[in-house]
Amino acid sequence: MTSNNHLRKGSLGLWTVVFFVVAAASPLTGVVGALPLNFMLGNGAGVPGSFVVAAALLIIFSFGFVAMSRYVVNAGAFYTYIVQGLGVGSGIAGLSTAIWAYAAMELSVTAMFGFFAEHLLQSNFHIDLPWWLYAVVMQVVVVFLGIAKVEIGGKILGLLMIMEVGIILVADFAIFNQPTEIDYSHVQAMNINFASFYPSNIFNDHFGISMVFAICSFIGFEAAAIYSEECVNPQKVVSRATFIAVILIAGFFVLTAWSFVLYSGVDQVTAIATKDPGMYIYNVTEKILGHWAVELMSVLLVTSLFAATQAFHNSLSRYMYTISRDGLLWAKMGQTHPKHQTPYIASLVQGVLMIVAVVVFAVMKLDPMIDIFAWASAFGSMAILALQFGVSLAVIFYFMKNKDLPVSIWSRLLAPLISAIGMFVVLCLVVKNLDILSGSNSPVVYSLPLILAACIIFGLFVGSFLKKKKPSLYANIGNTVKNI
Repeated sequence: MTSNNHLRKGSLGLWTVVFFVVAAASPLTGVVGALPLNFMLGNGAGVPGSFVVAAALLIIFSFGFVAMSRYVVNAGAFYTYIVQGLGVGSGIAGLSTAIWAYAAMELSVTAMFGFFAEHLLQSNFHIDLPWWLYAVVMQVVVVFLGIAKVEIGGKILGLLMIMEVGIILVADFAIFNQPTEIDYSHVQAMNINFASFYPSNIFNDHFGISMVFAICSFIGFEAAAIYSEECVNPQKVVSRATFIAVILIAGFFVLTAWSFVLYSGVDQVTAIATKDPGMYIYNVTEKILGHWAVELMSVLLVTSLFAATQAFHNSLSRYMYTISRDGLLWAKMGQTHPKHQTPYIASLVQGVLMIVAVVVFAVMKLDPMIDIFAWASAFGSMAILALQFGVSLAVIFYFMKNKDLPVSIWSRLLAPLISAIGMFVVLCLVVKNLDILSGSNSPVVYSLPLILAACIIFGLFVGSFLKKKKPSLYANIGNTVKNI
């Protein structure tokens, strides 16, 4: 293996990885876009409690995930873990799912970026350009940062993440110092209560829908393992970054959801959010902080989407780099930049594919939000949940095959077993509520589970084909993983 096949070792510290992970979750987008819908369609005042339950499930998942990360260090992450635990055939099925999952998530936030950038510049500067042009320009910048030193992208994402989280936290803490406003007309003193965390409010008839929104707010948290080959100390950084990211994301959404429940009132939050879900967060923010905060939030929403795109781009390029290095795709994508040691060809290839997809969808006159974002985000969320289910099973079988490794019964069996059951249940809930999650009744939405199944079956078929026709390549895939 030549020097052009290595990622830059020791280039990423703990907080840079955390920034990449949290940026993928796009906290501001989750608050402005998804939180009002959760209040409206989910369990209302119990939404903060749903985030606690979702975080608990993901923390349980993380125990087995990070236990395996200490012994398997590879930029292929989910793909690699499934190979090691369930075999090459299942690993390739996971690989097929992962590539489509991250491609779908990147496409969804790219389209959303184009939509909000067009709206922002048109309303403030009267610049009338199509959404797809902004999306294409943004992809060019994303590819440039994907090729540059990875730590440069980490610093930029860190700054953007701090700003987007900061404006929401300012609103949260301002709410605790403001009187409560009921239906925007009657003001009463702020009543701090914990009704949002009562089991009766959390586990009502709409808990399943709320859980779907909550779990999807953490999408991308597993990306810490993707940077394992570039971490200063992968055995420690991956595990710490994973837990820190889950706790930070959970704390952010729990605090924010709870503060808005307190502001609107436990009994009124659903009705108020339902009146205008698209403007609910903006309306409350403007009343407690002023119009300047709404203007700033509109700008930070766009930068938040840019940060999320960059994070998903980095994850997908490393997947493409890893599988090309393993011999499953174009070999040149398995090379790294001679100076920056980033997967630059993989970045260029996926950047071109994203730009082509955006242009094609624009020519087809698809709406960036109603069509592209709705379909792609629903599929991506579903596919990543399927991957998390597969990884939970892989952890169990990996440690069954490596019984001598010093890992507790909780991390090697109980936690991954609980998370496998939990992920499967949530996946079923996503499939059942795809129309609600996507906000679309298009036939395309209802075909997404079949497309996901086809991705998995295709991966299994490729694995079976390689085992019979190219046994040396098949065997090599299982041996390219760095075991510590």
